[in-house]
Amino acid sequence: MTKQLDNANAAQKVAAEALEAANNEKRRLTDEAKSREEEMSGLREELAKSEKGKKEAEDGRKEVEARLASAEADFVANFHNTEAYTNFADYFARVGHQEVLTALRNDHPELDVKSLETRFPPPDAEGEEGD
Repeated sequence: MTKQLDNANAAQKVAAEALEAANNEKRRLTDEAKSREEEMSGLREELAKSEKGKKEAEDGRKEVEARLASAEADFVANFHNTEAYTNFADYFARVGHQEVLTALRNDHPELDVKSLETRFPPPDAEGEEGD
């Protein structure tokens, strides 16, 4: 009977050691799960910040595009008040219409361009000296 008691004690000791090992493993896994959950929480926060930054960047891009479109529309609407328009008008008054008349004369010899030349005479010498 002593031998049976010794065997029972040894089995109980093995069971206690196995239980302790299982509890230790459970604690380790619980700690690891907690650590991973904290890590995931941090990653979720970073993702939220990233998405917020992405949205802000997209909103900024849209605002820049809207301002650019508005600036372009203002430029086109007010082009007649710019120096570029004045320079273009001067160019056309001095040179451009003569180029059109010359092109008409060359490309369509059957047309009578003389009436247009009378209506739109070449620029005078005074206008050309201003450049």
